[in-house]
Amino acid sequence: MNFIEWKEEYSVNVKIIDEQHKHFVGILNKLYEAVQGGKEEKLPEIIDELVSYAKVHFATEEKYFDEFDFEGSAEHKEEHKKLTARVGEFLARKNEDPLKVSYELLDFLEDWLVHHLAELDKKYTSCFNEHGLV
Repeated sequence: MNFIEWKEEYSVNVKIIDEQHKHFVGILNKLYEAVQGGKEEKLPEIIDELVSYAKVHFATEEKYFDEFDFEGSAEHKEEHKKLTARVGEFLARKNEDPLKVSYELLDFLEDWLVHHLAELDKKYTSCFNEHGLV
């Protein structure tokens, strides 16, 4: 069973962004599986993958914010910075107690992801769609 199931209500109606969000959910599910399966040796590697992918995804969104002069760009970029900083805190602790840090990270990211997808990312859908990004 997955930790997070992709739901159509998470869609922002932009294929490239939805695919990235789905991939991000997949990494979270992989982290969850490793935690549940007692595969602590894999946790630091999966956390690194999560951080790397978040950077790629944020760069994609922010490229379009700038290209399309998205009105909510500053607020959204600030949310990205906050997430990156918070995940950096988990990253700094990943080798201390990988299992504990992974559980904390999963709880944090589940809350963040649902809020971010359901509320913040929906705000750019019309802007992106109006500029031909679907």
